[in-house]
Amino acid sequence: MVKMNVKILNSAKSTIIKNAAKNLSEKSLKQKEAGYSLTELTLIVLILGIIAAIATPGWLAFTNNQRLRTSTDRIYQAMFAARRNAMRDKTAWQASFQETTNIIGQPVIRYALHKPAIVPDDLPTSSWKYLEVGIEIDDNETNDKGKYETTLRIVKPDTNTVTTNKTDPIYRALFNYKGCPVYKPTNQCTQTSIQAKGRIAIKHQNQDKPKRCVIISTLLGVVRTGKDHAKALDGKYCH
Repeated sequence: MVKMNVKILNSAKSTIIKNAAKNLSEKSLKQKEAGYSLTELTLIVLILGIIAAIATPGWLAFTNNQRLRTSTDRIYQAMFAARRNAMRDKTAWQASFQETTNIIGQPVIRYALHKPAIVPDDLPTSSWKYLEVGIEIDDNETNDKGKYETTLRIVKPDTNTVTTNKTDPIYRALFNYKGCPVYKPTNQCTQTSIQAKGRIAIKHQNQDKPKRCVIISTLLGVVRTGKDHAKALDGKYCH
């Protein structure tokens, strides 16, 4: 009799466990089919928002720096090409750089290669090419050494003559027929000066640093790129 009762109890226990397991399985399946609860969805959105808030500034800095590097390379190529053209054609060539805005008001630098006999205002629209959007010339104020990071000569767009007026300026890198940086197109290499070398520094409109620069570093017209440094060299931090 006792053995029979134990057998009945064990059978009942087994049935209860099976039914409970079945109910849990069905409940879990229904939850999966129903999707996430409102609390779970809120938590997921919150986590994604936190991740985005952390990642966005870093991503923006990365893309801005990439635009800066690309623009620096284009300026370098423009100066190099102007010097090469001058030596090829045995006559002076210049690279002209001007800040402007695009159709939605974003700052952008345009540049053109041309002979100095053609003033910038007379260049056809197709002659101008553009750097990356958001890149601007660093020429508004001096650094803590009292020096401007951009020192290329400024010329008037309607006459291509040197001026100190920074209203709608055009910065010019001028090379004579031997590839030397000069003040006037007809100057010989022996008539050049240290001031004729010059440099142009650029930065992104949303970041004061880092800066990049392209430098005419010798009186023979050697062109190179530079970047920000903690210590100044000849009063310039971009070198």
